[in-house]
Amino acid sequence: MRRAAVWKIGIGAVLVAASCLQVVVPGWVFAPPQQAIFGLPVAPVVVLGLSSALFAVGVILAGEGICGAVGGASLWDLVVRDPLMVLRLLGCGVAAGLVLEVVSQWLGRLWYYPWWTTWFYLLVLLPGFALYWVFIVESYLAAKAVLDAVARRRPVLRTVRSWPVGVVALGVFAVLSAGWYARRGFMFDVTGPSPVAPPFGYTVLAFTGVALLSGALVSAAVGRYWVPFAAIVLAALVVSVLFEVPNAVHWHWAYAHFPGPVLPDGLPAAVFVSWPMQYVVFLAVPSLLVPRLAAVFWQPSDRV
Repeated sequence: MRRAAVWKIGIGAVLVAASCLQVVVPGWVFAPPQQAIFGLPVAPVVVLGLSSALFAVGVILAGEGICGAVGGASLWDLVVRDPLMVLRLLGCGVAAGLVLEVVSQWLGRLWYYPWWTTWFYLLVLLPGFALYWVFIVESYLAAKAVLDAVARRRPVLRTVRSWPVGVVALGVFAVLSAGWYARRGFMFDVTGPSPVAPPFGYTVLAFTGVALLSGALVSAAVGRYWVPFAAIVLAALVVSVLFEVPNAVHWHWAYAHFPGPVLPDGLPAAVFVSWPMQYVVFLAVPSLLVPRLAAVFWQPSDRV
């Protein structure tokens, strides 16, 4: 078992390293004129899409290996125990991804996909977010497994009912967003930057509301079980740097309307600060939809 874990970690690390090769692809691959299919530039999309896929699969394998090495729970463990869990997990990934995309991209205008077309975006939206969710969650579970192995155990408390506060927060977000777009109009566009965007605080408010819909997160905080929160910060720190820095060379996705300073490579510093919020959403939505996942995400590994 431990040998298999080492192999997974090793292969995962190689795939993640291979995904970074996008930074050395010759500039002429991304320069016009581009061979296109219904407006979609083939070479850039293939190179950048393959790099993202290698990164996602690499993180999934490495995360599974780390969980296996230290005895932590992983998504694969859930699937082995219940094969139907695959469909539930994919459904959770799609739901969490849509929450993130609708709030942050469609309404928040915080990023866009400069190499894509609208038809391609709609084609890859659901399967892409299912894969994206899996690698985000696996990276969190790996960090949680390591921290659980050294953390002092605490008793599991009953779930705190925080959903009413979450509903209020989401209601306020909906009213504010509706008012903002009623004054300025709404246009669906995922391939270019919007000239204006709602205040960044609207997105933070929505994410807070989503996080509070499931009481599991609040229960962990009330019970002073700090591991999930530390795991979110640790996983977000490692993954965001490895994922965002190579992307800043050719911009598979690009950012706009983030507050605060911009780093020399063009990345807003607030992007890295916001990554833990993404993790919270990707954990909170499945915790609400599949209660069994709440125990995996927010309780010590030896009690799952």
